[in-house]
Amino acid sequence: MENPSWQERLFGRELIKCVTVTKTNDFELVYTSQILKNVDYTGIYFSFANIKLQRDEYTKKLQDFYERINADNDAKRFELVQVVLWANNDVYSDFEQSHTDSLWNLPWFAMPFSEIELKTKLSRRYRIKSGVTTLVLLDKDGSTVSFSAQDRVLEDPLGAYFPWQPRPVDQVLKDIELQPCGMYLQEHVGDTKSRCVYGELPEGIKGFYFSANWCPPCRAFTPQLAEVYRLIRKREPGFEIIFVSSDRSAESYAVYLESMPWLSIPWQQISIRAELAQLYGIRGIPTLILLDRNGHLITMDARTELAEDPIAQNFPWKPRAVNILTERFATKLHDYPAIILFVEGEETEVQFGESVLTPAADSYYKQHNINFNTPQEEFVSTCSDDYYLQFLIGVDTETSDILRDLIGLDDVVPLLVAIDIPNHRFAIMEYGVEITGDSVISFVERFEKGDLQFRNIRQRVLESDNNV
Repeated sequence: MENPSWQERLFGRELIKCVTVTKTNDFELVYTSQILKNVDYTGIYFSFANIKLQRDEYTKKLQDFYERINADNDAKRFELVQVVLWANNDVYSDFEQSHTDSLWNLPWFAMPFSEIELKTKLSRRYRIKSGVTTLVLLDKDGSTVSFSAQDRVLEDPLGAYFPWQPRPVDQVLKDIELQPCGMYLQEHVGDTKSRCVYGELPEGIKGFYFSANWCPPCRAFTPQLAEVYRLIRKREPGFEIIFVSSDRSAESYAVYLESMPWLSIPWQQISIRAELAQLYGIRGIPTLILLDRNGHLITMDARTELAEDPIAQNFPWKPRAVNILTERFATKLHDYPAIILFVEGEETEVQFGESVLTPAADSYYKQHNINFNTPQEEFVSTCSDDYYLQFLIGVDTETSDILRDLIGLDDVVPLLVAIDIPNHRFAIMEYGVEITGDSVISFVERFEKGDLQFRNIRQRVLESDNNV
């Protein structure tokens, strides 16, 4: 059997043909692979059924755009898959009917109501905010062209510049003079340049800090970031951060700058700040992203990385084969299975965990052509969800305790477990087997083949509830 296409992995095997939807909830299903196989660009339209009862104005404008962009082409230039979500679960008593109402008489396709898990996974993958209508644009290979193309539809309703390929960051900032923040000269002793242009900055890793003075979490994070910034620059003088403001007034912006030791996009460059936010699909603040020396994205979540690594020991926080089980990686368990080694929290135990998990992780990723050294945008587009497996070390934390309680794991260490929440199953390495690099590799191989003694997670939870 052939591996599913990236379209099928994203949307499932079948899609609803919206023009066939009736008021009685009847509709025709079509194969995803056939509909999207020869399409140049695929849009994922995230809408919310219970935001407005009537067909909203944006959907009408998107329909006009869709019909116009495909009017003069024999081959489908642009196809759309609608993903209907709910901002609040207490508005509709009949969720399935509201789903149908959202699709009636539209010219494109939609994910079926029943694909709840896939929809949730898509929402996490593209960082969709509840209640915010979003259009994600993908190319032929499934790579992301835009995380927020909904604005482009309104700005370019005739599609003159479609598919709105984003300019790389060095082009966006090519002619922009960056503004030193209030503490910049104190941190850059000897810097006497009268002009500061992005292309002339020292070679090194760059951070873009999306933040605002009106945002309490931003104001709390900025001093922490400043301390880590100073720490990193002692080791890597070429490291620089550029502040991208979401402040609501020039006065608020000016006040906020005084607490920062880095550079800033000038307040008056409104379109540049907006373009940077669109380029990286910024959904909320504070957000800190890191780019490598070639302008490729290293991480979209440097804020969380910093919180978990406050002395920046692992800077620049590139993807790693083996990670500590934190809340961030626990969230990913809903999308991807994991091999988890539970140990005590001492540093020697963590080192032991890395020593036995790393050979298995390296072997697994090499076998499935998963390369953590590629730029993140390439990694996301080339990494098949079917083969992505996390390797985690569970230390003595609340996150580990919650997961152990959910699965019903004995409170012993070391304990090696395969947890596959997407398929509602888990398996434990047999007691008495020594945990070594070789035994972990064998355990992973058996997991792939389905040869482990799996238990049903749902059944285990029911058993736990019955025993309470």
